[in-house]
Amino acid sequence: EIVIDEVAGMAVTLFLVPFTPGSVILGFGLFRFFDIVKLGPVKWADKRLSGGVGIVADDLLAGVFANLSLRLLLWVFPVMGILD
Repeated sequence: EIVIDEVAGMAVTLFLVPFTPGSVILGFGLFRFFDIVKLGPVKWADKRLSGGVGIVADDLLAGVFANLSLRLLLWVFPVMGILD
């Protein structure tokens, strides 16, 4: 079964990031981390927004955090073999 909020979160995670097997794997791990841990705004969206809006919003925000983290890692470690 495909859950659209998870797909949307991953789409945000990989938005405008070089599409390599390594970046997809790392992006998936980062997205799952932020989706499970629910830091700051992700937790707020999960708790305060009701119904489907909250369900989707927390995954979109987790995707934003994952995207920014992935970009930072790709910038700091541009030659990591796994990301080629």
